[in-house]
Amino acid sequence: MKHTAFLFLLFLAFAFNAAAQNAHPKADKRVRSSLDDLSLAYDLTPTNDFKLRPLSTEGERTQLVYVNSVTQRYGSLEIREIIAPAFLTEGPLTEALAARLLRENGEVKLGAWRTAPISDGDKAGKCLIMYAIQIAADSDTEALRLAIKNAALTADRLEKELTGKDAY
Repeated sequence: MKHTAFLFLLFLAFAFNAAAQNAHPKADKRVRSSLDDLSLAYDLTPTNDFKLRPLSTEGERTQLVYVNSVTQRYGSLEIREIIAPAFLTEGPLTEALAARLLRENGEVKLGAWRTAPISDGDKAGKCLIMYAIQIAADSDTEALRLAIKNAALTADRLEKELTGKDAY
């Protein structure tokens, strides 16, 4: 009986370990290969997304960009997101800023502005404004480079204009 209980506990431990390892999928090797080919330095986040080391944008300015390992499916399409934070508001978006971001979304060729309200922690009540681009998950290295560049330049432009800072 003790032997059966031990085997059951051992099984549970392996099952828990396997579930924990699958909680965050491995870093996408397609992205890793392209970033390495582009000589772009990155760190992996705890969820195995690629956090690019700050990219040069304009003069001394830099911009943070993330490339998600996790992809989403829409029918036969597999889609990856590239995200660049622009700035953090002190509260909800003003009507004027929301209208501006919506107008800009209608004018861009690739990507869109997105907001992420923060509900907990020391930044609760604030809202992160970011630029997000969706591309085919199997995009080639050049397409990924262009999406990363576009996200970085777009987010940094708005951050500079509205805050004058280079926080991201």
